[in-house]
Amino acid sequence: MKNIRLFFSLVIILFAFSTLLGSDKLNMFIDYNRFLDKNKNTILLLDYQIPYENLAFLATNNGYFAELNVKVKITEADSIFLEHEINDIIGVKNKADTGNRKKSYLNRLSFTLHKPLYTIQFSALDINSQKNFFYEFQIETLPPSSLLSDIELNSEVKPDTSQYLVKFKRNNVLYRSEPSILFNKSINDYIYLYLEIYNWNSTSESCLLNLSLEKDSLVVMDEYIDFQPGPGSESINLKIPLKDLNPGFYNGTIVLQSAERTEERNIEFAVIEEKEEEFFLFANPDEEYELMRIFLGNKIPSDWGKMNQDTKRRYITQFWRDMAFSTNRSVQSIMDLVQKRIDYANRNFSHFKQGWTSDMGRIYIRNGPPDDIQRDTSSDESRFVRKDYQIWKYVSGKKPVYMFIDIQMNGNYRLIYVENDDLEASNPDWMRYVGSDFDTSKLDN
Repeated sequence: MKNIRLFFSLVIILFAFSTLLGSDKLNMFIDYNRFLDKNKNTILLLDYQIPYENLAFLATNNGYFAELNVKVKITEADSIFLEHEINDIIGVKNKADTGNRKKSYLNRLSFTLHKPLYTIQFSALDINSQKNFFYEFQIETLPPSSLLSDIELNSEVKPDTSQYLVKFKRNNVLYRSEPSILFNKSINDYIYLYLEIYNWNSTSESCLLNLSLEKDSLVVMDEYIDFQPGPGSESINLKIPLKDLNPGFYNGTIVLQSAERTEERNIEFAVIEEKEEEFFLFANPDEEYELMRIFLGNKIPSDWGKMNQDTKRRYITQFWRDMAFSTNRSVQSIMDLVQKRIDYANRNFSHFKQGWTSDMGRIYIRNGPPDDIQRDTSSDESRFVRKDYQIWKYVSGKKPVYMFIDIQMNGNYRLIYVENDDLEASNPDWMRYVGSDFDTSKLDN
């Protein structure tokens, strides 16, 4: 078993606590896999992964950027074999992504090794936060006579001819490795295993490949594959259905058996079931529907009443994500802002019903506090008794203007006039409420 695997069993636990409690250490994951080249030298693939939420992004005119300084020092018998240093520039367009714990930066370094044993020192520094990561471990190179490579664990395998993650492609197929060795059942359908068979000289001899998995010392998978490798080297692709695995830690082996030789490699990973995060302000989705109408108007789905509760919650979650994306903010910050406006509306505009459902509440929630408020009373020229009114003006965006009037003189102001707001409409008879002598210049912004 690769020694680094033992490290990850602890890292998975410590990672959660360090994130929760805060630390000057940079939280990231590394893993390696060994393969043989055509000259029987060991190719070391060193993968590292860091969630976006653990990086410090700085805002620029072109988006948000983090910078990671990575150093690798490889020694053999107390002598420096190789020193390598790179600076990774990580950019995202949306501010919401900078705090996304489900998205991560992934990179791969490749080294050719010739001696039996090496010591690897891996360090990383977040330039913006000055948080750092360091890990040291030893590796043995694969013997030239090896039958098997290490087993690479991937969260995704798919054809891909783009320039995306080119270091992780083999023959235009993307093998997205998972250095964290964490696999989410709610996101991934399979764990994809990639390995290579070497030194198979027979053109007729078949072999037996055995994949076994254990959890809590109980065998949960034991499968045999009978096949005929070609001469020389050959790649093997296997997959483990995540739907068949309960959350927890797993260890296993892949054993290659022939008439003359047997060789095995170990694997270790963890399965989690972290469901997709949901976002909503109201426990009742139908109340959230009315809130969404404030921002969407008639663009809200007409078949809302036919949706089940799960579908409604998915729609609501997507609404908040779209809102965050359009405003270049995090989902939580948008929801916090809207909640503050709802609370204000309930305190100041409630009248026999919650303030956030009133006309003033609706405008306040969508636009925030007005930049200018004019308070006055209608003239005697109106068809009604004198009534109090307010004019709200905003200087940002389309510079909307709203007029509200206290029709029943009980503090419940109704919207009667609007400019520069496509989601609202004026009352055609609004002038009769304020009088024919109303100075319309008051509505100029």
